[in-house]
Order: sequence, then C-alpha cells, then structure tokens
Amino acid sequence: MTLRFVIGRSGTGKTSYCLNEIREQLRAEPDGPPLIMLVPEQATFQTEYALLRDGDLNGTIRAQALSFRRLAFRVMQETGGTALVPISDTGKHMLLYKIVHRLGQQLELFQSGAEQPGFIDRLAELLTEWKRYGIDSELLQDKQQAAEAGVEHSTLLKRKLHDLQLIYNHMEQELAGMYIDAEDYLRYLQNGFANASAMEGAHFWIDGFYGFTPTEFEALGALIASSAKVTVTLTLNRPYEPGVEPHELELFHPTAETYQKLIALAANCEVEIEEPIRLGENPPVRFQDSPMLAHLERHYSERIPMLIQGPSILDCENPRCGISLHAAASRRAEVEAVARDIVRRARQENIRWRDIAVMVRNAEDYTDYIGLVFADYGIPYFVDQKEKALHHPLVEFIRSALETVLFGWRYDAVFRCVKTEMLFPLDDSLPREWFDMLENYALAAGIDGWKWLDDKRWHPLVPVSLDDDADIETKISDKAQREYDIVLAAKEAIVPPLRRFGELLQKAANVQEMCEALYRLLDQSDAADRLERWAMQDTQSGKVQRSRSHRLLWDGVMQLLDQLVELAGEQTMTPELFAGMVEAGLDSLKLAAVPPALDQVLIGSMDRTRSGHIQVCYVLGANDGIMPMRVKEDGILTEAERERLAEDGLAMAPGVRRRLLDERFMIYNALTTPSRHLWLSWAQADEEGKSLLPSEIIRHVKQLFPGMPIEGIAAEPSPSLPAAEQRKFVSQPQRTLSYLIGAIRRWQQGADIAPFWWDLYNWYAIRPEWQHKLQLLTGSLTYVNEARILSKDTARDLYGMRLQVSVSRMERFVSCPFQHFAIHGLKLRERKLYRLDAPDVGQLFHAALSKLATNLGGGWGKASEAELKSVVSDTVDELAPRLQSQILLSSSRFRYIARKLKEIVGQAALMLGEHARRAQFHPVGTEVDFGPEGTLPALRIPLDTGGEMEIIGRIDRVDAAETAEGLLLRVLDYKSSSTSLRLEDVAFGLSLQMLTYLDVLVTHAASWLGQPATPAGVLYFHVHNPLLALTNHVTPSEANDRLLKRFKMRGLVTADSNTVKLMDDELDTGYSELLPVALKRDGSFYSSSSVVTNEQWDVLRHSVRNTISRIGSAIQSGEVSIEPYRMGTKTPCQYCDYKAVCQFDTQFEGNEYKKLGKPSKEEIWQQLEGVEK
Repeated sequence: MTLRFVIGRSGTGKTSYCLNEIREQLRAEPDGPPLIMLVPEQATFQTEYALLRDGDLNGTIRAQALSFRRLAFRVMQETGGTALVPISDTGKHMLLYKIVHRLGQQLELFQSGAEQPGFIDRLAELLTEWKRYGIDSELLQDKQQAAEAGVEHSTLLKRKLHDLQLIYNHMEQELAGMYIDAEDYLRYLQNGFANASAMEGAHFWIDGFYGFTPTEFEALGALIASSAKVTVTLTLNRPYEPGVEPHELELFHPTAETYQKLIALAANCEVEIEEPIRLGENPPVRFQDSPMLAHLERHYSERIPMLIQGPSILDCENPRCGISLHAAASRRAEVEAVARDIVRRARQENIRWRDIAVMVRNAEDYTDYIGLVFADYGIPYFVDQKEKALHHPLVEFIRSALETVLFGWRYDAVFRCVKTEMLFPLDDSLPREWFDMLENYALAAGIDGWKWLDDKRWHPLVPVSLDDDADIETKISDKAQREYDIVLAAKEAIVPPLRRFGELLQKAANVQEMCEALYRLLDQSDAADRLERWAMQDTQSGKVQRSRSHRLLWDGVMQLLDQLVELAGEQTMTPELFAGMVEAGLDSLKLAAVPPALDQVLIGSMDRTRSGHIQVCYVLGANDGIMPMRVKEDGILTEAERERLAEDGLAMAPGVRRRLLDERFMIYNALTTPSRHLWLSWAQADEEGKSLLPSEIIRHVKQLFPGMPIEGIAAEPSPSLPAAEQRKFVSQPQRTLSYLIGAIRRWQQGADIAPFWWDLYNWYAIRPEWQHKLQLLTGSLTYVNEARILSKDTARDLYGMRLQVSVSRMERFVSCPFQHFAIHGLKLRERKLYRLDAPDVGQLFHAALSKLATNLGGGWGKASEAELKSVVSDTVDELAPRLQSQILLSSSRFRYIARKLKEIVGQAALMLGEHARRAQFHPVGTEVDFGPEGTLPALRIPLDTGGEMEIIGRIDRVDAAETAEGLLLRVLDYKSSSTSLRLEDVAFGLSLQMLTYLDVLVTHAASWLGQPATPAGVLYFHVHNPLLALTNHVTPSEANDRLLKRFKMRGLVTADSNTVKLMDDELDTGYSELLPVALKRDGSFYSSSSVVTNEQWDVLRHSVRNTISRIGSAIQSGEVSIEPYRMGTKTPCQYCDYKAVCQFDTQFEGNEYKKLGKPSKEEIWQQLEGVEK
C-alpha cells in the first residue's frame, strides 16, 4: 500500500502519464487486479475514450474509468447497500418541499419559504453542503443550542439555525435506513471498500481533481489504506514539505492544500508515501509548438514579459501566434467572430472540430448566441452543461394540468395546458386550428373558472341587440353553428381528461393514488408515444441531442413519480401539497447530455468542463466582474454568518474571499487548455448598450506580451473598416449574404463600397440555388412601404357595384384608406374578448336613454327625480342581461360597475329632463333606422365611377317642434365621451355623421312626419356623472346650475333666436346653460356661438353629399393608400388595431402623414362652398 503523487504545471502530461502506465500494465498483464482511473463524473466518458483511442488496445476488462459514485456502487454491489432506494436531487427537492409545508408554524423564519422562487434550491444546496462537510443534524442542534444560550449570535442567525436544524433533522429521519443520496455513496465506499474482494490489489490513478470535500477525503483514506497503490495527479508547481502551509495568495493554493491534506491522510493510515514524480519539461509537452503559450503558463503569476522576436508573431492569423486579444462591439459580434475564425482554421489549418473548445465563465450570457450563430455557420457543437427541462411541453403539461384542476380552471392554466399539444389526438384527427377557435370562443364568451364544466354556459356566439324589445333569442346562422360544433369538438378533447384527472386527485386516499392519477392522465394523452414521435422527427432532421432529450425527460418524469411513491406513497396529503411537491421536483429536473458525435466543438464552462486534447481554445466574456467572477451572496446563510459558524467549529465550503482567490487558479487552467492558440475576447457593451470593461486578465496578458495588439471586432463590415478587415466577414454564404445586402444599402446612402462586394454579388447571382434568396433580399433595397392601388375589378369584387355603407365607414376612409381596406376589404378583426369596453358602455347608454325617451315621451320634463331614477333603474336592469353575454351579472365587480353605470344614466336622465322642461322640442323618434327595411329609406348618392352608394345608419334621437313657419327638427346624439362638431372636421371629411343624419331627416320628413321640415340643430349630449370640484359650500340650486353647465350640449344650431329659445325657454340674454350659444340684447349671437344660417345648412348638406360621393368613388377605384391624417398631434394611428399590418413608419420612404392644417372660419366656409360646387 503506497501513495504516489504525479505533480506538474498545466500541460506537462500528467493525464497522459497515467494512461500510459495503465496501457503498459494491460499489455504486460491483460488479466489481473483492477486498474481504475478515478475522475470527475463529467470526465468518465472522455477518459475511457482517450484510454482506448490513443493506444494499440482494442478493449479491456481490467481497466476502467470511474467516478466516486460509480466506484461506490461497485463496492456496494458486493458489500451491501444496493437495496436502498436511491434518491436523486429531484426527490430531495420534493421531500424538502413537503417538510417545509408540514412543519409550518413550527418554523420561525421560513414558514412561507416553500412558495418563494428558488428557496427549495438554496435549501437543498445548503443541506447537501453540510452533508459533504460532515455536519449532521445532531451537530447542528448542539451549535443551535449554544447559540441560543450565548449572546454573540444575531437573532436572525439563531432563527435560521432553529429552522434549518428542524428541517435537516426531519429530512434525515425520512431518509434513514431506506434511502440513499449522492453523498451517502461515499460513506458506503469508505465503510465497505476494505471488504470488497473485487477491489483487492486494485491500482488507482486519481486524475482531474483540484480539491476534495471532507467526505471524499474520508473515502480516499479507505482507498489509500486498502489498495495496492494509489497515484494522485495534481496541477502543482512543486512538492511541499509536511506541515508547510501554502500562502493564501499562491496561484496553486487549491492543489497545494489538497497535497498537504492527502499527505496527512496517508500518515494517519500509516501508508508509505513514494517520492513525487515531477513532470516539468521546459516547455511542457502541450506547448512544445507554441512558445507564447509556454511563456504564459510558466510566467502567469510572475508576469515576466516575453522577448518578442518580430511583430509578425503577434498577428492572430500567423500560425506561430499563440495568443490573441479581441474586443468585440457586443456579445453577438464576439460569437460571430469566433465562428468565422473556427471555420477559417478548419479550412486552412485542417483542424478537426473536436480539437476546438469554447470556454465561458458566464454560460447564460453566451449559450443562446452560440447555438444560433454556430447553427448559421454549420459548426457542429456540444454544450457541456445540464439543461433545465422546465419549459419542455411535457413538464408544462403536468404543471398546467395540476394548476387547472386544483385552482379553479383558470383561463391561462387551461390554455397553457392546451398549447403543449399533449391532449391533441395522436392521429391528428382534430386540426390545430380548432383549438385556436376554442381559445377565441373562451375569450369571447368569458369561459373561465368552473364555466368550463357547466354545459349551460356554452352556446353559439350570436349578436344580441339591446334595442330589441322582443325575445332576445336570435336566430343562429349556419356559420355560427358550424363554428360552435368545432368548438365543442375541441372542448371534448380537452375537458373530459382533465375533469377525470381532477376527480381522481380529489378521491385519492394517499400519494400513491395521486401519482397513479397523474400517470393515467399521461397514459390517456399518449404522452410516451407522442414524445417518441417527436424524438424520431428530431432524429430525422439531424437534431440528435434534442431527440435524446425527449426520451430522457420521460424517464425523468417516471423516476419523479417513482420517488414520490417511495418517499410518501402511503402518506395522506392534500392535492395542493402534492402539486407543490411535483412542481418542486419538476423545477429541479435537469437533463444531462452525452455528446451525440465524436467530432464536435466543445462548448464548456471554466468551473465544470474537463477538456481533452485541445489545440485551439476560445475564451469568451473576459469582462470585469466575470473573470474573475464576482461572487454573489444569494444563499440562505450570508458570508458573515458562515464566518461566525466557522469560528464556532462548523466548517463549511470555502467562503467568498477564498473562492475569489481560487478564481485565479481556475482562469490559469482555462488559459492553458490549448496547445496551439488561445483566443481571449470580451464584449464592450451589453444587450442594452451599456458599456462593459475588460477583465484585469487582459492587462495581465498584455504585460506578459508587450506590444500585443487588441483586434477590434465590429458588429458588421462598415465602410470605415479597411477592405481586408471587411473581407474577414466573408466566411459562410448564408451570413455573408446579409452582410452583402448591408454593404449595398450603405452604398445606396452614399458610402463607399469595397470592390470585392460586387464580386460576391456576382457569385450569388450566377448560382441557381442562391438566386431566389438574393432577389428577395435585394428587393428590400428598393422597398417602399406602400399599398398599391387595387384594380377596379378587385375593388368591385370586394365592395360590389352598389356600396352600402355607414357614415362612420366614410369617416374611417378619410382617416386612413388602408385602415378602411383592412376592416371592410380584408375583413380583419381583433378577436373578441369578454370584457366591458367603451363601445359596450356606449351601447348601454344609447339603449337606456332611447327607451326612456320612448316610454316617457313628452312627460320626461314633468317627472320627478325619484320617478326618473326608478324608471332608469328598471330600464338598466332590463338591458343589463343582454350586454356581452350577461357580463354585468358575472361577478361582484361587474355588479358594482352596473350600479355605477345606472348612476350615470340616472344623472343623464335628470339633465335631459331639465332640457325637456325648458324646451318646446319633444322626441319624435329614437333609434331611427334609415336604409333597407328601416324607418327611413337610405340616402342614395351617385358616384363618378358609374356606381351608386347607399348610406345607411341609425339616429339616436330626433326632436321636433311646431312653429308658425313650419316643423323644426334637431338631431341628438348620445356620447360617452366629450365630443364637439368642428367645421374644419366637416370640411376635411372627418366628421360627417350628424350632418348626414340631418340631411336624411330633412330629405324624408314629408313622407315620415307628414310635412316638410327645416333644420334646427345637431347636438351631442355627453352621458356622464361629473364630480364637481368645490372650494366653498354651495346651495342645491347652485350645484344644479353647475351640473347643467357640465352637461351643456355641443354642436350646431340654427342662427335664429326664436329657434334657440324653443330649445331653452329660460334664455333671454347671455350664455345658455343648455346650448352652445350666447344671445345679445338685440337678439343676435356672440361670435363664440355655434350657429349657422339656413343658407349655411344647405351648404353643409351639399358639401357632405359631395364629400361622400368623392369617398365612394375613391373606394370603388381601389384606393388603399397607407396615408393617415395628422392634425396637430391628433392621428388615427394612436388607437389603430392594424399598425402591425400596415407597418406605417415615417422612417420608411413614402410613409408620410396627410397633414391637415387649422384654417380660419372664413377659409373653412370657402372650402365647404368649394366642395359644394
């Protein structure tokens, strides 16, 4: 029994030395005691491959590459322990979640910790660390009791120790005698190794470790004491005398400390220590062909400059250049430059993909970029890290199914479940679009919560009119019925399996039955077959690693259920706690990947990856705070608390200070990985454009190599770069094509272009496989964001020869022709949502006030306040169930909104009652339809294109007054927002509705009312319930006067004092409280009054008709231009639902607003008269 060290700096061939010794013994004696290479878990495959690849051995039954855990399992197979049920990290997370919930109020600090994101992860990490460092719950209890008795510990730490000891103790009790975790394997290895006959006379080579945990040291003690020979390799510059502690600032401090501990361990075991074998060739074996890398390795800590013989050796493209520095504009540009250099070296230097490694310290910042860019460049790669499975469809299906059935069938949970496609028929008998229609239906009908299970809540979606006094049942169209049948078919694929799953969970007597219920759901949804089909599809498309992940995940989920049954199968718990345990297990589920091919670029992290024979290594992200990594304190115990416990004898993993110092050693190993070239790069800005600084390592390397240039990496080949630098971006056809288009675009804008770009253009142009893509991309160079005018035939097919349109549609066309085309030509619609929007509120206001006008008639002004409010209440109660599928009755919140709406209508009714009391005008029609089958005929207008336009619509309210001169008519329109009628809007065609209504009424008054009529006014009434801001006490009468002013109507009235007084008989002189007018003593009007003469009414009517005719002709001519108006800051784009369709942007050539000025009153009338002519 002997212990031997093989020590040497990085690259001296320690691993090769061990492998050669094993090969020699195999050649000398193929059959004999085991020859075991003990390496980290992630290096076992690579080590076995290297053992057999580089020698003349075709196989072996004697030599093996094992990890601590696998070695322990071999021992346990012989000495006992394999009957214990292994518990993985996933099982431990679920167990801890259950324990924290069960302890509940006994915990002083972590009562609700289980629900905090990341808490279970941090708790598991801490308890695992304690177990590795020999801290059990009894020791923790002693320390906790001492802390309670003393005063030196903070109250917070005492509470933490109380809770942690309680949780740790319960976890140990749950696991004791039945289960085994990763740390327990080392105990069994330590206790059983001496009794394992299969290990008798074994030779061990321990390689790839820089340090060991206390439990690993104890296991090594058993190996050293009972093995024939143990050889340990360490990256160390020299041997240390026993008892001599390395200085904390020494570069090799981690391995030097390990060396001393192993010597002490051997001494305790009374094992002979052989003379260390020092591998120290100068230069080391790895760097014999690279003087620069050899100098970096040798003088990394001393920073002795290298004598540079000629600047050419510092050129990164020179084969003799061993190190290069690169500053990239961004992380994306950094990865792109690496991809181009990898492709160049593979082409020009015949380097295999497997001889290349990319190392990062912060993997999360780079792995996405690497995956995208390397795929673009056709570089095969393998990412050496475990991948979280949280967003895989199977995991999301389980989580969302549990959330659906246990927490009220919420919309988002149901459709997260649906969109995993795990409940779709495996034979694709139901198209994917059917489930989209189900979602649209659920949103429109308000299917949420238990409505999913109530068949009475499901019915075809049909519009229901609030103005229909008859039965609200509406005839269901064939289209609506077909869509409803599709929705029901999709619902039947989703709801029944989830309903059965929920019922089984509620009936389950214990955890095992709950697991069985979940398994039945997976089985009934054909989850295994579906994952196998996805795996086969990925394999056929060349995505081997992704293909394996589907199968690995299924195995992981099955193991999760098995461990749940093993840990708590007979226990009784609530389904909610069961769901939490499953969630905790799924959160911790990680998929370990095996390289799918032998020839791939290795993507690894500095702290985990163990690389083999690497010729070129790219170290990315050499930024300040990353290399060395700024250690974050995000654990359960703070650094100060760890130091306090360490002083009390509770030693744990190295603290922040020691880990920061050890970063130097980790970086040293990464920088000395390659044998040929080291690429060191950093980003100068992050994704948000914030500046990033280079790491101190860059300054360090520049000190070692004076004069070493820093190559700048631009995001794209800009004209400011020399042609040779631009040419470096030409590497892969797909990516180069995008650079080519960018270069030509800059040339179009006046920049210079290097001649080789035209050569590249010709290269693409003469190759058929690239011609279509080239044509597509070059089309973007002349792209103008405009909609071409439709042909007359197309316009006729879309709209018909006889246009039947509303006035608001005409106004929409003027606002933006493309918006009109999107809505009325393409029939694009936002999907309906079950919510109360402004149009719904407006519809309720219109219907309620119209019913009041019909029911009260001339008695409106005579009704008391109490009578009005009673009638309003009854009217709104009658209308509320018809609005948006009874939305106002669907919840307490909406019932409260209904009460507020009732108050608004009531206040408006009171004000309209005051109007009725003062006016001689009385309602003669409400909700008056004009058009086919309407009360009045449509307004027909001939078009210049030879067609005809029918204007249809509905007038809210028509009032009439009898005078000696004849019948006067005014139009009243209810608005839920403050609205005014401005003449400039009329002139531009933006406000045509009220005047068109007036034109229809005056045109058909004789046939409708039995006598001709003349206009009296068009007025908007704002339906609201204003809050008065008062500084002093006012009387009820004064408050009422103020309210009347807030309800003053806006619009236009006839410039005749007698007509005005018919609308407000209390107006003598001054400003009217009801109308937008003010009278002088002589009966004339102030200039601020909104009045027009009878002649001007005729001008307005004819102007509006001509504007509508012009609009109709433009529609039939196929006008669809993307040309929204702009008047000051007002534009229809502010609230347009179709911006994503038109892509209007003033930065695009050809995209400009149609600017409308603000003419004077005289100019407006001139314009109106001009339109009339």
